Amino acid sequence: MKDDDLRKEALHYAAQDGDIDKVRELIKTGGDLNQFDYPLSWTPLHYAANGEHIYIARMLIDAGADVNAHNEVEIGETPLGLIAASCSYDIAKVLIDAGADPRIPGWMGISALDRASERKKPEGRSVYELLDVAARKLDWPNDR
Repeated sequence: MKDDDLRKEALHYAAQDGDIDKVRELIKTGGDLNQFDYPLSWTPLHYAANGEHIYIARMLIDAGADVNAHNEVEIGETPLGLIAASCSYDIAKVLIDAGADPRIPGWMGISALDRASERKKPEGRSVYELLDVAARKLDWPNDR
C-alpha cells in the first residue's frame, strides 16, 4: 500500500482500532467520512460498527457520515447490513436512530433485515425486532 493510500484511509484505521482521539483529530482535519476503502469497500463507519465502537460510530454520524453508505458497484453492504447477523442491540440502535435503512440490499440481494431474521438468541431477536419496526415505519407511507 502506498503512503497516499495510508493517508486516505487513516480514518478507517482509527475507527477500526477504536482510537477516539485519532478519529476526532482526523474528523477535524477533514478526513473523508464516506470514502470506501480497498478492497472491502467499507467506510470508517463500517469499521466502527463492525468493531462495536459505539462512541466512534456516533462521532462519525454526528460529523456527517452516511449511515446508508454502500458501494453499489461492488454490491457492498451498508454498515447495518455488514453487522446485522451478529451485532449487539446497542450498535444496531445507534445506526437505526441515525436513519439506517434495514431494507437496502447488499451482497446477493440480502438486506440487514434478512440477515437479522436468522438470529435465534435473545439479543439477536431484539436486533431483528428493532430492524423490523424500522422497516415497517419506512414502508408505512407506501402501504396506503
